[in-house]
Amino acid sequence: MSGKGLWKKSVESIRKPLEDGHRIALEKGISETAIIDFSSTSNPMGSPFDHPGCKLCLEDLFSRVGSMYSHFHDNEYSELRASAAKYFGKNISADNIVPALGVEDVIRMVSSSVIETGDTVILSRSQNPANEKHCIISGGEVRYVFEEDFKNISSDVLNKAKIILLTNPDNLSGQLYSKKDLISLLQRCNVHSTLLVVDESLLDLTDVSATLVDEVPSVTNLLVIRSLKNTFSLPGAGISFGITDVDFATILNRVRNCCNIGPMDEAVALSLLDMPSDIANDYLTASRQFVRENRQYLMERLGKVRRFIPHESNTSFVLVDVSAASLDSVELTHRLAEKGLLVRDCSCFYSMDRNFIRVSVRPKEDTDRLVEAIGTVVVDSARDSAMENLNQILDEEPVRPLGANTACPYYPCHFKGQDCTFCFCPFYPCGDERTGGRWVCRSSGGRVWSCEKCGLVHKKQNVQKLLDVLKGEGEMEDKLKKAWDEVMEPLL
Repeated sequence: MSGKGLWKKSVESIRKPLEDGHRIALEKGISETAIIDFSSTSNPMGSPFDHPGCKLCLEDLFSRVGSMYSHFHDNEYSELRASAAKYFGKNISADNIVPALGVEDVIRMVSSSVIETGDTVILSRSQNPANEKHCIISGGEVRYVFEEDFKNISSDVLNKAKIILLTNPDNLSGQLYSKKDLISLLQRCNVHSTLLVVDESLLDLTDVSATLVDEVPSVTNLLVIRSLKNTFSLPGAGISFGITDVDFATILNRVRNCCNIGPMDEAVALSLLDMPSDIANDYLTASRQFVRENRQYLMERLGKVRRFIPHESNTSFVLVDVSAASLDSVELTHRLAEKGLLVRDCSCFYSMDRNFIRVSVRPKEDTDRLVEAIGTVVVDSARDSAMENLNQILDEEPVRPLGANTACPYYPCHFKGQDCTFCFCPFYPCGDERTGGRWVCRSSGGRVWSCEKCGLVHKKQNVQKLLDVLKGEGEMEDKLKKAWDEVMEPLL
């Protein structure tokens, strides 16, 4: 019997995962330690374990936890839930807490417990595609709402919606929803018996006063998600918590996978949650200040990259519009990954196409390296495209100059009547100032070779001579060297 078609038809609509930037970098021979991750939303200041003032030591945790692997774990997580309740709110009890291994784990529990086939689920456009996946698997029909439309979402939509899931601050724009607006939405959801799920896993690096956790004890249709992963920069220990009404938390703890959090992750979580409040506050205050200062620098540097439009943000990343750039988001992120620099391609988010990237805040020296690399990959892309076009020209018979491309938006880029066979100089960057080219300073920083006063490869008489050499036998690199020596040098 063939297994083809045994799965639900609805799961075929689940979007495939993004290209793995880490894998691309490693395949290019870049070591794990040399990779700089601008795609992560974790605290860019590093974890408390890296800061002596926090007085935490991972080695001590390792030694204490080792023996715990020899027996069954406490699936009730009584100590962990009590510590989380104390950390997240004075009116929250352990019975309100659902421990989870990451935000996605909470969404999976909620989806499998609440959604029935045909139920409408409202997601903000910025929802991680993984959250959409669990809604679809559970039989939900997903509908997206743009961030700015949540304030005025219609009663008709609310009446049909079983769940509304949004992130505060927004997972794409980085904008913060006001607490007033969210409470208004919560009240309307209550009228229509709609569950409001608010993912606050990014909130600690922004403005924690906007949290809805303190509303949990008074309502039955709210679930708030909080995470230690982003707050404390521990992507390898993605511990999160669902915080909700006691009855709903009881159901979710039944649905939760048995012992879903391992002993080491639990020990790490307890050490963070039980930190003295003055030490934790100092660490988080410094983290928010670090984010603000370095986000402003990131905005300024990206804003100087030609045709990059960074959007204002309230959190630890910046959304960048690259729709007018020469590379789309997919090619740009792939080429940067090959250099060990990971940014988030937003094409997997609803309605974003290939027009946006998300860049997280990092130290200024890392930002400088990223902006310099962007300039490099733009040039590399143009050169690769030009060489592809050149090879197509050389494959045609007879091989002859193309003439002027008057449809090109940059025409004439050198002089009127030029020949556009070589839309991008095959010798770039030649570095030879005898051509009229020169090194110039980029507005975004660093130097770049400019061909502004060189039009040699666009003159009709030179194009034919270059083609005569390039259509010969041999490797392209060897033919280019020969073309330079035999055609370009005599002109200089």
